[in-house]
Amino acid sequence: MLNTLVMEFTCAILAGGASVRMGKDKATMEIKNRPLIGHVYDRIKGIFDDIIIISNNPQVMNDEGVPVVKDIVPIQSTLTGIVSALIHSRNPYVFIVACDMPNISTDGIRYMLENIKGEDIIIPRIDKGFEPLHAIYSRSCITYMLRLLEKRDFRISSVFSYVQVKVIEDNPHFYHKGRSVFININRMEDLNLLDDLWTP
Repeated sequence: MLNTLVMEFTCAILAGGASVRMGKDKATMEIKNRPLIGHVYDRIKGIFDDIIIISNNPQVMNDEGVPVVKDIVPIQSTLTGIVSALIHSRNPYVFIVACDMPNISTDGIRYMLENIKGEDIIIPRIDKGFEPLHAIYSRSCITYMLRLLEKRDFRISSVFSYVQVKVIEDNPHFYHKGRSVFININRMEDLNLLDDLWTP
């Protein structure tokens, strides 16, 4: 069942953030002889046949042949990246993941895919709140997201009142090697996490 379901999905890696706290482009930052976005790509390529990268840097990952598409409007926000992915997707659903989440796991992603039952948004929620960059969105969200961009309302939660949302509460599938799959790398000191995460 899952293999059939995956055919309906595009996976989009969002790599358009400003990386202000890091002080350099996180996506292309070399870690263990691989750009950070490459580590994320390595985790998802065994699940999805259709993968795109949302970035205004066409060279963000030019050694894998993955299509890189730009934001549809020059407004830097998570919402912009998500709706850009939906517009460029050739499939009805898009699994969105950030380029700086190296602890994502195939188990966590598959759990998300298995939980979709026709909803427009499937999103995890942990004690810190929603995780919009490890979530599933339907192309049916496009119109509402564009309206929010026009109003300069960039909150993902603002879309919820217009569409059917399924919230996935925190559970063991969202942990890999004892740490949350939602860990992201924002500062240089966060790199200390990686030795533990990538030790075989």
